[in-house]
Formats: sequence, structure tokens, C-alpha cells
Amino acid sequence: MAGRAAAARARATGAAGAAGAAGATAGAGGSRSERLSGATTRLRAYRPGGGRQSPSDQPPGQVNALYDTVDQAALRRVDVHERTADATVYRKVTPGGAAVDGIDSLDSLDRDGRSGMSAARMGGAEGRRPGGPQGPGGRTGPRSATNPTGARAAVGGRGNTRRNVGRHGPRWWRNRPRWFRRLVLASFLSGSLLFVAGLAVIYAATRIPLPDEVKTDQTSIITWAGGGEITRIGTVNRTDVPLSQVSKDVQHAVLAAENKDFYSEPGISPKGIARAMWVNVTGGEIAQGGSTITQQYVKNAYLTQDRTFTRKMREIVMAVKISRKYSKDEILEFYLNTIYFGRGAYGIEAASKAYFNKPASQLTAGEGAVIAGLIRSPNYLDPKENPADAEARWKDVVATMVAEGWAPASLANEKPPAVIDKNEGSSYTSSDQVGYIRDQVLNELDAKGITEDQINRGGLRITTTLDEAKQTAAFQAVSKEIGTAYAAVPELRTGLVAVKPGTGEVLAWYGGSLYGKGENGQEQYEDNVSTAEVQPGSTFKTITLVAALKAGISLKSTYHAPAHMNIGTYEFSNDESEPGDLGYPDLIESTAESINTVYVPLGNDIGVNNIIETAHDMGIDADTKLEDVAGVTLGKDGVTALEMTDVYSTLASGGYQATPHIVATVEDNSGEVILRGGDSAQTSKDPVIPPSVARDATYALQAVIDHGTGTKAKLADNRPAAGKTGTTDNFRSAWFCGYTKEIASCVNMFRGQGRESDQLRGIPGVTNGVVYGGTYPARIWKAFMDAALKGEPIKQFDPPAYGGSVTLRSPSPTPEPTPSDLPSQTPVGGTDDWDIFGDNENRTSQSRQTSRATSGTSGQQTTRPQPTRSPTGIVGDIFGGH
Repeated sequence: MAGRAAAARARATGAAGAAGAAGATAGAGGSRSERLSGATTRLRAYRPGGGRQSPSDQPPGQVNALYDTVDQAALRRVDVHERTADATVYRKVTPGGAAVDGIDSLDSLDRDGRSGMSAARMGGAEGRRPGGPQGPGGRTGPRSATNPTGARAAVGGRGNTRRNVGRHGPRWWRNRPRWFRRLVLASFLSGSLLFVAGLAVIYAATRIPLPDEVKTDQTSIITWAGGGEITRIGTVNRTDVPLSQVSKDVQHAVLAAENKDFYSEPGISPKGIARAMWVNVTGGEIAQGGSTITQQYVKNAYLTQDRTFTRKMREIVMAVKISRKYSKDEILEFYLNTIYFGRGAYGIEAASKAYFNKPASQLTAGEGAVIAGLIRSPNYLDPKENPADAEARWKDVVATMVAEGWAPASLANEKPPAVIDKNEGSSYTSSDQVGYIRDQVLNELDAKGITEDQINRGGLRITTTLDEAKQTAAFQAVSKEIGTAYAAVPELRTGLVAVKPGTGEVLAWYGGSLYGKGENGQEQYEDNVSTAEVQPGSTFKTITLVAALKAGISLKSTYHAPAHMNIGTYEFSNDESEPGDLGYPDLIESTAESINTVYVPLGNDIGVNNIIETAHDMGIDADTKLEDVAGVTLGKDGVTALEMTDVYSTLASGGYQATPHIVATVEDNSGEVILRGGDSAQTSKDPVIPPSVARDATYALQAVIDHGTGTKAKLADNRPAAGKTGTTDNFRSAWFCGYTKEIASCVNMFRGQGRESDQLRGIPGVTNGVVYGGTYPARIWKAFMDAALKGEPIKQFDPPAYGGSVTLRSPSPTPEPTPSDLPSQTPVGGTDDWDIFGDNENRTSQSRQTSRATSGTSGQQTTRPQPTRSPTGIVGDIFGGH
């Protein structure tokens, strides 16, 4: 009985450790202890009669004793290891193999902390019990009559000799109290059940939004009229493209880098699920990595980046649903359009532009591997930031591509292709001009109700009216003509804008060279084309000329042009270099030579109010204040270059006004046109001035370039052109505005803020360092127009109509001023036209009513003397003649 009890308590003492020998008695003397060499052994012992020893029965001095090692012969010693509630005792076994009563079980642990195999497993089949039929002394046991050899009957087979986790887990786990282990296991099981139940609930409740419902903010792109990109606007740099517009090489590179089994796996990672279950039991944070492309897309497009159990469950559920709802190609397309690649680029198209300045459809396998390698750590693996690590990652991706048959083996021997520098890649070279263009685009879109949120996040495609070649011509014209002056006088400011007559389409826009920079370190974003209001000088005389022609005054009408003219106590004159009387020039010659002493009386004759009305009709904005004083003729009120270009464009179109606009069309991210810029052009259905008037005015303005103050603007190949110079009082600004049948454009030039002290003097490259409208502005205008029209057929202007009545205005006595004629304050010295007629920056003036001259007979021409000319043939114009 006692033998059977002992045998029942001594099972599983197999061969691998001397522990098997200990459980087998002396009959097993040649134990397989070599399998436990270097290991520690734990034996649970019982009282020989079958009763378990109590802690008080343990031999003194053996509690907490260290294990001994097992040698090749037998287990030498096993001491008490710990004292537990189960009275676990470790008994000695002699080398001679003396019987050990009450052996119950044996486990082994590696001293290095690695788990070993349980003795029962290492011993293979279950060892037979001592005292039983197959135990020592039994019928078939060792040394029995039926088994004379009796060496290993109780030991069992060879078994699995792998060193692995013990039956109860690694040491750190087994050293925990049993209650703790049971609690953890129970928690794990309950957590697993909750996990599965939670997945089921979430699966049933989760709705997968359609792709166009997903919040994937996209960059809005501004392009040239021809389609090339100018710049991007938005809080997120993203442009969605279909998978068909992503090269196969890039697709393979991304698969190699992130999920090479994408097309065969179910859309989720089993390892990721197990990891989430474990985190749910132990607490903590979900680690990154290991997610499939489908899961990554779900996380980026639908969920937050939090590493929590709940988010992970939702990710798994949504990944499964998306895998069932969409094809693999569709999911890959979604993923490629949402993933972040660094440099602020979201999506493969933006990344392709950011790193290689080309669309994703043109990327090679090597380039694709560079971009795919960025996904795990976009900023760190930027080749410009950490070239060595970026190259190592590139080689990893290429190795996978080669192994999968997606790239030739030779690619692995190459160097990674070079990426462009950050912020490089725009086809346009001037960041200043990009800034001005962007601002004007935003202004127009705002005026048409396109919100900032739509622009920043909506992925709009904004096509401008700008011609890239003409824009380049504008930039080069300014740089070439006044580059030296800019270097010497940094505060010089120049604007140039060109418009297509009849449509209002802006063809070129040079807003200045100081975008974001200004005087005294202050930021300056004022656009010299659209926001800088500059006195236009004698370019405004064109408006007076048109008003006179509309009023019935013929181009052949003559006016006396004395060197000086007085109105009351006020005196004004032509240029200081022209002191003599100029006789009786007609309006053609007076326009060509920009004679002040003709145009001021002409303005009085037709009425200042008519001049102002004509100005607004031709393109001066209704909000621009023009004072109702005679000095308006000489360009005393500030206007923008865009407004003046509109005026001259109206003449070029034969009298039809079209508001300039820079936006051609706006498409949403689906390609639907939501705005046409032409809708805002407000092209006049009827001419705002009679076509005959436009023809006559054009004829007079041709004389300016042919032989007047604007000869430096004469175009190549004798291309017909019309225009007007302008230079304001004290050289505060200088202008040239002109046009052909194809293009109307204006150039302005001023210094600083255009204050009285900011004079265009001391400027290199011009005579005496003084800038007139006929110098730098005319030269810039010519350089631009020649380049912009190169190769275009030459178009002739229509001949003049010579409408209206011919008038001869004789000299008249100096009139006494009336309260309505003159400023209300004491006059100041000088020859400023607008000081005389009501303008001074430090004082106000009253409106002045004038009456139209009625002398002359309709259709009758009178003889006039030829004007006196200086040796140079150019009459000075302190307000706009040079």
C-alpha cells in the first residue's frame, strides 16, 4: 500500500534531469542527469507514509538553501529552497542512488533566467511508480525477473530535449505567488472575452464613411494659365490623385516598405490584435508598428493617433469592414493619398513634388524607394537631414523590392537618387512675385465668396490668367533695366502689370522686390501693382484727352502754350528746360510733348467733373477719390498701376472696359468648376467711350512714342504702340503706360512710401541721377513688351477718326481768381500744378466748377504756328513729360 502511494507521488520523473534518476530509485542508477547539467532542480517531497510534511517537520538549517549543480553521475544534493504554505521540501539524494521516499514532481530552471522543460516532458513517457508492477522490484520493473537489465524502466523515453519554458512559465512568473498568477490568468481570460465582445459590438455599430466624407484636408494649387504650378495654399499640403497616376514602381516600393503581403492578407495583423489584448489586461500604451496598410489608412483617415485599446479595437474593426467594402487597389489609393511623407507633404503627389519636383506618375523605382522609406520616420529619414540613415533605409526597401521581383537586382548596387532641397522646385524663380500673386488671388477669391477654410483645406485648383512666359518677361525686364539701381537704392519700388484688352485677363504681374521686407526691418507686403496708390502724373492726361474728345473737341484743335501761366496769384509752367513760348500746338503735339500749359486750360474747358466721370468709366475704381479740382488733369491723386492699366486697356480694346482679373477658374477637389473669373470681369457690353474717340486718342498717344517724351518705349520691328509718360512733382514717382492691340501694361516707379522727401534723385543709370517717366519706366515697358510679343504677328491700329470741332484757344488776359477757382488757403511757392489748383498734402481745397470753352466752329480747322522746340525736341514736363 505504501509502495503504491509512494509510486503515485513519484510520477513524471523522466530522463532529462538527474531528477528523473531521483524519481526512479537506485534501480535507475545510470540516470540521464547530463540533460540537467548546469540547471537547478526542485523536488516536492512527502512523508513516506503518504502524508505531506508540515513546515515544522523540515530539517533545521535547510530552509532557503541554494540549489546544487547536477554533475554527470547523479544528483548529489537537493536542499530546502523555500518554506511555503504547502510545506514544499527538497530532499537529498545520495550519489549511490538510495531510495527517496515521497518524490512527487520535478521542475527545472535555467540559472541564466531562461526556462527549462519540466521533468515529465523531458522524460518523455510517464515514468512508472516505485513499488508498482513496473517500478523497482515490480514484475516488469528494473532488476525484475522479466526485466533483468532493469536500468531505465522507470525513467521513460528520451523525450524532447529542447530547453524551453517550463510547465509553469519563466522564473519571473513562477516566483509570483499562486494567487497572483491565478488572478492574472483570470483577468486575461476575462479581458479576452471582453475584447471579443467589444469587437462584436463595435463591428455592429461602426459605420464606414465614404471616401469623400473622410476628413482629408487638401492643398489648394495656384497654376499658370497653361497649367503649370505656381504655388500652393493651405494648412495641409495634399493633392489627391487616382492610383492610375501613381507609377507602379512607387506602389511596389510602398508595399515593400510597409506591407509586402498587402494583396494577400486580410487587412489586419493577428500580432497586433494579440498585442492589443495583452495591453488591455496589463494596462499601458499600444506600441507603434506592425499594422497593415489598411490599418494605417484607418488610423490616419478616420481615427486619432492615440495609442489606446479602444482606438486599436476600432482600427481593427474598421480595417475589416473596409477590406470587405473596397478592393485592394482602392485601399492602396486611399492610403497613398493620406499618409505623411515629411516636408509638410501629405499624400504621394505632394511628396513627389516635395522631394523630386515631379508628379508621382513619373517616379522611378529608386525614387519610389526613397519616398517609401520616409513613411516610418518622415522627418528623420529625409536624405537632406540624415543621409546615412536614409540610405540604409533605402537599401532595406530596395532589397525587399528585389526579393519580391519588383525591381532589378542591379538597383541594389546603385546609390539612392538625390532629392531636391527643401522649398525648391517651383518653376518660377522669384519668391517675391509668388507672394504678390498669391495675395491677389486670395483677394479676388474673397471678393467672390470663396472662404478661407475652402482655400486652406478644400483642395481647390485655382487656374490664373497669368502667362508664364510673359510673367518671366516682366521679371527679367525689371531685373535687367534697374538691377543696378536696386542694388544702389534698396528702397526703390517698381510695379508692372499687363492685361489683355477686351477681357481683363491679367497676363503678367510684378508686384515688387520687397515682399515681406521693408524699411527699418519692418515687414512690408504692399503690392506696387494693386495696393500702392501713387500719383500717376501726366499719364492721367490721357483721361483728360478722352474727356475732351468725348466733349466734341477735335485732335486738331490748337491751344496757346506759353512758358508760364498765371491764375490769380498762382503761376505754373512747363519744364524748366523749356522757358520759351511754345506757340499753338494741337492736341496731338500737346500730348506728345506733355505740355502742361495746354492741358490745364483744356481741363478747365471741358469741366473737371467730366474728367472724373471719364476716369471711372475707363477703369479708375469708384472708391478711388479724385478731387474735383483742375489739378486732377496732372495726376495729383494717387491711383494704382492696375487701375491705370485698365484705363489704357479700354483704349486698346476700342472703348470696351473690362475689369482686370487674375483668376480664370476655380475647381473643387472633384474637378467641378465652382467659379469662372470672367464672371467678375464685368466687361462692358457697350463701349464706355465711342470707338471713334478711342481711335483718336490712340493716334495722339502713338505720337508720344514716335517723337515725343516716350521715344525710349519704341518697340522692336516698328510694332505700333501707344502710350504716355508721367513724372510727378518733385520726382516722387515716374510712370509709363502703353498698349498694343494685344497687350496693355503700366510701369510705375517710386521710392519708399512716395513721400515728398522720397524723391527719385541720385539714382544711378540715368542722366543727372533723376528719373523721369521717359527713362527707367519707358525702358522697362519696352523690354517687357518686346519679350512678351516676340514672335507674335504685328497688328496695326485703326486710323484716327478726327471727330469733333476744331478749336483755336487764343491767349486771354489773366483772370482774377474767384473763391471757387482757388484754394481756400494762402498759396505756397513753387510750380506744383496741384498746389495751384487745389492740392497740397497738408491742406484741403474746395471743389472748383469750370465751364467748357465754346470757341471754334464744328469741323473747321484753324491755322496754328508750329511750337517752338528745344534742341532735343522734347518739352520738359515737371509733372510727367519725361
